Amino acid sequence: MKAIGRNDPCPCGSGKKYKKCCLPKQEAMPRKAPSEAMPEDAFIAELLPEVDEEVDRLLERLENGEGERLQPEFEALLARHPNQAMTNYAMGVYVVMVENDPEGSIPYFEEAVRIFPLLAAAHFNLGGAYVKTARIPEAVTAFRHAIRYSDGDENIVQGAREQLRFLGKLVRETSPFKTLDAYLENQKLFDGAYEKLTQGRYEEAIELFKQVLQQHPRHVQSYGNMGLAEASLGRKAAALACLDRAIELDPTYEPALCNRKVIEKMIEGQPQVLQIEGIEYYKEKFEETKPGRKSWLQRFLPG
Repeated sequence: MKAIGRNDPCPCGSGKKYKKCCLPKQEAMPRKAPSEAMPEDAFIAELLPEVDEEVDRLLERLENGEGERLQPEFEALLARHPNQAMTNYAMGVYVVMVENDPEGSIPYFEEAVRIFPLLAAAHFNLGGAYVKTARIPEAVTAFRHAIRYSDGDENIVQGAREQLRFLGKLVRETSPFKTLDAYLENQKLFDGAYEKLTQGRYEEAIELFKQVLQQHPRHVQSYGNMGLAEASLGRKAAALACLDRAIELDPTYEPALCNRKVIEKMIEGQPQVLQIEGIEYYKEKFEETKPGRKSWLQRFLPG
């Protein structure tokens, strides 16, 4: 997905570059009276036109192919102005374009939108980085924020909507959910179950994992983590049944394969607390198998 650059032609059709036409309207928005388009939390963003101009020059040189030679200048600019949204945004763009490291760009884009929540381009590029690192719920939020704060910028709106359509289509094709929001609600339920598991509240975790599975019967991670909760309560047979189901759904699911070997040696009734590690497994597999984004997502959303 191509990042929206400040030096791209402005989508309004003026013939000017985006940075010289509609972008300043967005950057001026914090000075306006609060409106429905403003974030719920009040914020103050210091605007430094001279810094923005320096960012513009660096990004233009980046787009002209100077690449790695610009790293010291990007880093120096950020060091001088660490609390400016545009310096963080620029560093994120550099990391994506030159270092090809979407995950490494995320902290910079996140800081940019924290400082300046109305910077739609930063939300958009943050969403793209989240997609490339398989952080789907966060990607959806970022793209929706990009649309919300786009101030009518069709380039951002169309790009964000395209990505949301892609994610929605993937959910429908590879999971039991008919809408992206239904999937996100189920993911939130899973996150709550996992939190209970890490807190040692095993009975509560099991009940929540069961709720996840009622909606998503082939969710491998829920079976795997429910097996850990059962083992932690000393219920060997129940733990093995959960792990066997996870392995049946995905014979390569290493956390369940490894944990099963340990649980086989358990004595029924004697708790066996195991290392909780399954939640990041598919994300790590995705990182190992780039550029297999779609195949990873299909595993993440088993049908």
